[in-house]
Order: sequence, then structure tokens, then C-alpha cells
Amino acid sequence: MKSLGYVLILFIFLSCGQKKDTSNTTYDIVIENARVIDPETSTDQVLNVAISGDKIAEISTHKLAGKKMIDGNGKILSPGFIDLHAHGQTNKENEYQAFDGVTTALELEIGIDTLKQYYQARKGNALINFGASACQLAYRNKVIANSDRVYRTIYEELKDSAATVALPKKKFNTLRSKLKDALNNGAIGIGVPVGYLPNASIEEIEDIYAFAGEHNLPVFSHIREGGAIAFQQAISDAILNKTQLHLCHLPSMARKDIDFCLQAVEKAQALGFPITTELYPYTAGNTEIGSAIFNEGWQERLGCVYKDLQWVETGERLTPETFKKYRKQGGSVIVHMMKENWVDGAIKSSSTMIASDGGGYSPLGHPRSSGTFCKTIREYVNEKNIISINSAIEKMTLMPAQVLEDIVPDMKLRGRIQVGSYADLLLFELNKVKDNATYTSGFEKSSGMSYVIVNGKILIKEGVLQEKTFPGKAIKSDVQL
Repeated sequence: MKSLGYVLILFIFLSCGQKKDTSNTTYDIVIENARVIDPETSTDQVLNVAISGDKIAEISTHKLAGKKMIDGNGKILSPGFIDLHAHGQTNKENEYQAFDGVTTALELEIGIDTLKQYYQARKGNALINFGASACQLAYRNKVIANSDRVYRTIYEELKDSAATVALPKKKFNTLRSKLKDALNNGAIGIGVPVGYLPNASIEEIEDIYAFAGEHNLPVFSHIREGGAIAFQQAISDAILNKTQLHLCHLPSMARKDIDFCLQAVEKAQALGFPITTELYPYTAGNTEIGSAIFNEGWQERLGCVYKDLQWVETGERLTPETFKKYRKQGGSVIVHMMKENWVDGAIKSSSTMIASDGGGYSPLGHPRSSGTFCKTIREYVNEKNIISINSAIEKMTLMPAQVLEDIVPDMKLRGRIQVGSYADLLLFELNKVKDNATYTSGFEKSSGMSYVIVNGKILIKEGVLQEKTFPGKAIKSDVQL
């Protein structure tokens, strides 16, 4: 990996530093005079970037010719943002994600249990790149129920009685077999949302980590409730089984233990363990009111009360009466339970990356689904000056790409602006990037992305989505077990 990196850096240096004869070369697209920021090579320079097909063909200080010329003067050219935690997996959500700068949106925390059909259905019909992990939750429920039934939503899966009990040890191998099938169909590791399975045994979850460690697979986990103790358990399972672990939405799981949990991740990384984490730049979470998250004692566990719950369908704050009503009915609720300094501290750490945890489209849905990445730039770079634009771009491009590189080698060519990399690119003016979604307005498209290019195709041109353009590709593992 290091050798490959040095070769790429040398290639770029030679491209930029020596005059080439490009007079007879006409590229598909050339972006001129943009401030190119590539986090892997620490490039931050005004350059010209040429695209041929779906790849970056040349990067130079010298003038290049293209069939399509784009003026990048005064603008930043960044790799497209990579969201490891996006539950919205249709073009409806993808449109909002694209305006937020996302060129790759992956469902890795929970995963999808109908992966073969999912990949087939989206082929040639996706606005942005897509992919998913193997859904441990669904597969273990199928094994417990001795049924291959498929639910339309994850909430229906959680309502199944199988989700309330532990997987018998004698069925561990049956679950492993189902996970193997999913991985052979392109699953990107295993999604383990054990936080929604309070009765899953420690042996059951440890066996998933062991299986993943044996086959060099990443685990993406919404860990158990419990703050620091839950983090310690997950990190211990990962280290003891030599498992790559990605901990989802750090602040919302750590809460008052945020400093201790963040330090635990940083220590693990310093010791060389492949343990990573993410956050979204909001002080409220979003989940299903009928899930185990709201079992008895939720106020103490989450550190909030009824009025801190916002019913997505109407925007109303809940009371004991409406909580009881909606919990029986089922649906989505925004949970105002975090403090601003928790998020500020986590985003400042060099060990964290950005991911939205965005859900399916709902008019009054959580703003993170459509504003996470532009909010990071607007608030944390431009307004609070907590991180630099270079650091923000690294957290939203290179870092998530690196999480996936071992299981999806294709990701070595994304999250970067280098010759030979995929042309997933954003062109924007730093001070014009703005998230427009709020807790009261719900889904709103972010503004400020002049161009969004996916696999060499222009998806957003001068702030306008291009019709009948579906450049998204499947992101799949090449694992065969």
C-alpha cells in the first residue's frame, strides 16, 4: 500500500512539475484553475484536471484541452464525499445526497438481506454509487424463526419476535452460512446493529466478530447501550478476534462518556488496531420509536425525557400519552439527547470521520439525511473554525475510502484526486456551501455544489441536477468464501 502511494505521488509530481505535450490530446472534461485538494498526497494547489471516461487522466499546471471545459477559478475541487452510513438507498434520497456532495452512499451499519436483488435492481439506474453490508440482524432472525421471510423495512424486522431472543449456540454455524452467501453476493463486510438486540448473547455477537476476523471482514456496528462499557466490549471483541471494526455514530452512543470512548478509539488506533469511528454533526439522533431503544428505562439510558422526542410525521414534541400511542403505532422519532460540546470535541479529533446515518425520505425527516456534509463545511470549517477545509475533506473522502480498501480494492481509487482514480468530484465555492435542512423543515437540498461529477459523468451542473443521468456504480466486495 505504501509503495503504491509513493508511486502515485511521484506520478502526480511529474505531471504537475514537467511540461507535457498535450496539444494533440482532447479529454472528455477538463476542469481549469481549480484549487485541488487531495488529502492523501496533501495536494492543495491550483491545477487543471482532465477526465477521460470514468477516470482522472491528467493533473497539470499546464493548459489542457477538453470537449467540455469547466472554469474552476476561485473554487475548490474535492473528491466526492463517501457516506458509510446511509439508510436511504433509492434515487429519492440519492438526489438529496448528491446536492450535499455525496457521490457514494453505503448502507453498512445495518445492511441489506436481499443483496443480490438489491444490486441487480440498482444497476444502471443509480444517481450515485451504492452498496451494502450483510445484514446480521435479518439473517440471525431468519435462523431463529427457521424462515427465509423478507420484510419491507428494518422496523418490521425489529418487530419480529425473533429479535427479542438470543440465537441458540447450535445455530451459530447456520448464521455463518447465510453470511457467507451474502458476502459471495458482494456484501461489504457485516452490519451488526446489536444495540437493537438487547437479548442477543455476548457469545452470539463474539462469534460474528470471530467469523469476520477469520475471513478479514470488517464489522460495522451500532453497539449495545451502555456507553463506555459497551465501547470496551466491542473493542475487546475486535482486538481478541483480530477483527476490523467500525463504530457507528460515536457521540450518540457514548453520550456523557464521550471523552473516554473517543480516547479508547484513539488508543486502539495508536496501537495499530483497525478500529475506526464516525459522527454526524447534529445534537439529535433518529430511530424507530417501537424499537428496543425505548424499552423501559430509556430516559435514564438516553439522558432525555418525553419532550426531547420529536415525532417525524408531524414535528410535534411528545408527551407520556403521545409516546405510548406512537410506540404502539410505530414510526420515526428524532431524539434530542446530545450536547454541542460532545459533537465539537469528536469532530476535532483526527480519528473521526463524517457519516450521515441518514434515513429514508420523509418530508419532516432528520436534517442529517440531506445536510450532513455541507453542514460540516458551513458550521465547523467556515463558522466555528474547529477544523480546516483540508481536514473536513479528508474526513469525508479519504478516511471512509480507507476503511473499505481491504474488502473493496476498488475504493483505493476513490476518495482521491490522482491520475487513475475514479472521477468522483465536487466543484464548489467554500463560502457558498450551505445546508438548508433543519429539524423543522426536514429534507431540504443543500446549496453551493456547482458541479457534482460521478464516475466521469456530470450529475449536477451549475447547481442543477441533470435529467436522465444515472452514473452511479455498485460498490461490492470481491470476497469469495
